[in-house]
Amino acid sequence: MGEDQGTAYRPNFNGSLEIEGRGDRLTSHAGVVLLRELDDKLGLTRSLSASIADPRDQRRVRHSQSEVLRSWLYAMASESTTSVTVSNRAEDPALRMAASDKRGVTMLDEEGGRLASQPTRSRLLANLATAGNLDALRSGLFDSAGRAIRAMSEGQKLSECTLDIDSYPLEVHGHQAGSEFNGHYGMRCFHPLGVMVGETGHWLDLALRPGNVHTADGAEDVLLPLIARARGEVADKVHVRGDAGFVGPKLLDPLDEEGVRYAFRLPTNRYLKNYEEIHARRPVGRPTAEPRTWCHDLEYRAETWKEPRRVVMTVQERPGELYLHTFFIVTSFSPEELCARDVLDFYRARGTMEAHIGEHQSVINGGLSSANRPKGHIKQREVEKRAEPIDARAANAAALLLHGIAYNLMNTLRLLGGTSGYPDEPAGLGLRRARSTLVALAGRIVVSARRAKLIVSQRTAALWARVTGRIRRLSPPVARPAA
Repeated sequence: MGEDQGTAYRPNFNGSLEIEGRGDRLTSHAGVVLLRELDDKLGLTRSLSASIADPRDQRRVRHSQSEVLRSWLYAMASESTTSVTVSNRAEDPALRMAASDKRGVTMLDEEGGRLASQPTRSRLLANLATAGNLDALRSGLFDSAGRAIRAMSEGQKLSECTLDIDSYPLEVHGHQAGSEFNGHYGMRCFHPLGVMVGETGHWLDLALRPGNVHTADGAEDVLLPLIARARGEVADKVHVRGDAGFVGPKLLDPLDEEGVRYAFRLPTNRYLKNYEEIHARRPVGRPTAEPRTWCHDLEYRAETWKEPRRVVMTVQERPGELYLHTFFIVTSFSPEELCARDVLDFYRARGTMEAHIGEHQSVINGGLSSANRPKGHIKQREVEKRAEPIDARAANAAALLLHGIAYNLMNTLRLLGGTSGYPDEPAGLGLRRARSTLVALAGRIVVSARRAKLIVSQRTAALWARVTGRIRRLSPPVARPAA
């Protein structure tokens, strides 16, 4: 007589099928081991952890700062997640191995192998929210992009790159610290400002702002320091691209003084309307069935500008529509550098950033919800209150930067993954597709003779072997010693 399995049962639709629960080491995100392989090659978490002050008594620390950072970053990178999801995956053997500082298989033991608890991660976030650590985290976001870009370029800087600047809403539920109602978006939200490398999709900086600020609020303070650092670490030439909300002397004048080439869409006004009367005309003949576009070079000076600037007027004809559509782009590119049509193509390429922003929003998915409050009692026991209360706004800013670093890590893995192998998929993997193809995969870990074997499908193993080969060929810059 066989041993009774308390967790086994048979479904009604097919009596030949038995469902049984076992205590095997199963994982739903086996691909986090790829994230650890890439992380170690680039030295991201190692460098980040070294730059962040850890006030804990190291003699009483069970989970190192680097372990807690890895578990959080890998969970953020592998799925739309909050800290709650990390807690739900505390038993995941693949995540436990990927996040651990230890070698061997001791982290798979039931005793002492669990990931850091939710209170430990909350204390880490509170520590990251302090002024010095928040600056280190912000610098680490840039570093995560710079290391990856140079590693994929054989250790060398790019010849040129484009910094895309934009803002976007992050809806919140409840009155989170720093959130405000935004009438344009019709929601209570944060309104972060971000700068991204247009050619690769890596975040260079993310600044958390209240939901009711203007699009360009603080843009010059965020963008201008990045240009100098990008010239030193990312590319020899740096260009800038943005939407109409950023056009103004506070940003354009410093860019002109630095010799930075840019293209921004201009908000239409009554003076620009005069140019529409001259140039927004259809050519003689019957309209075609295909959309048509014309570009005209203009010289225009707004009232707040010191001198005239080059403006490219774009006229679009769309089949079936009575009126022509026009918009204007102000640029510092000379006609010899880029003709009017090339300026239009350069500006339109910022649509890629908007797609990446949508992916990034799906990654965060409500993850900014810090409501830190000092506790007076824990389990009926009075505790000593913190000398300074936790700044919930700074904690949310730190969480946004952590999400940015996690996004950069997953974005790098996505670029190394290349094509998905499916004929109907584009050459570049989307973030959601990259997760399901490379990371969110089922696996089983078997321990034998103090060695562990991660068992996945044959197709997955072949794909991982190809990606791992590309990771090993990366040439990241030498890590700088921590200050």
